Amino acid sequence: MVTAYLLKKFKKKPLMGGVGRLLFFFPACAVYCFFSCHGKKTSTGTSSDTAVVVATSSWTAAYAQAAGAKNIIVLAPYDMAHPSEYELRPGDIPKLMDATVIVFAGYEVMTERLKKGLSLPADKLVQIDTDYSFESMEKSICKIAARLGTENISRENLSDIQREFDQARKTVEEKRMTNFPVIVHRFQSSFAREIGFVPKVIFGPSSPEASEIFTVSKTDAVIIIDNVHNPVGQSFKEVMPTARYFQLLNFPGRKGTVTLTDVIRYNVTQLVQEW
Repeated sequence: MVTAYLLKKFKKKPLMGGVGRLLFFFPACAVYCFFSCHGKKTSTGTSSDTAVVVATSSWTAAYAQAAGAKNIIVLAPYDMAHPSEYELRPGDIPKLMDATVIVFAGYEVMTERLKKGLSLPADKLVQIDTDYSFESMEKSICKIAARLGTENISRENLSDIQREFDQARKTVEEKRMTNFPVIVHRFQSSFAREIGFVPKVIFGPSSPEASEIFTVSKTDAVIIIDNVHNPVGQSFKEVMPTARYFQLLNFPGRKGTVTLTDVIRYNVTQLVQEW
């Protein structure tokens, strides 16, 4: 069963205030909402009030929440350092068997067991892509919503995500950060591009070799964006002491983040707060 705590944590938070901002974003969002998730006006699928969604991690859970799921069970603990490495436990099996939908990304250690080892019905499994490219996020969220019959809710939440990215780009532009060369962890590259950066070098996810460190040290990069879940960019900081070094989130769960918009907002705050 889903705990009251999880339901409370997944309540949608206000994203931004100010009449001026609302007026600025309203026309674009109105057009966007009409076409997103195939422009469907009504739902005929499973009721989100009764559907139970099992998500492999806080990240796939955040996608399910954005798609309109209300009853979400998360397998990997929110505070786990590497959620994709979570292995199924005996107590997880009944949750999977009773689930209406199981949302996973495909890189989890448990993937093969989900696909083959538990004899789960194929129509119960929903595999999505997880990154912070809005185009990719839209496809994955709509894919879950189509299975749940929650297209109307997903359109609203996608509009919220789009507004958050619009505000993120505006914030970074005001700081003129995108004028500077940046090197980015591969798992943060979609987020960096979405908010306006053009990565000069993409590194990771494995630790860089000496030759790569030397090559990067000869660039004029002044911003290093690393991934908090598997940081490997500290060696670049050592050879470029004047560069600004940041560790950003992918999986919600840390620093009070739960939703996809929480992560976008947190990451942008980290980038600009001392710039």
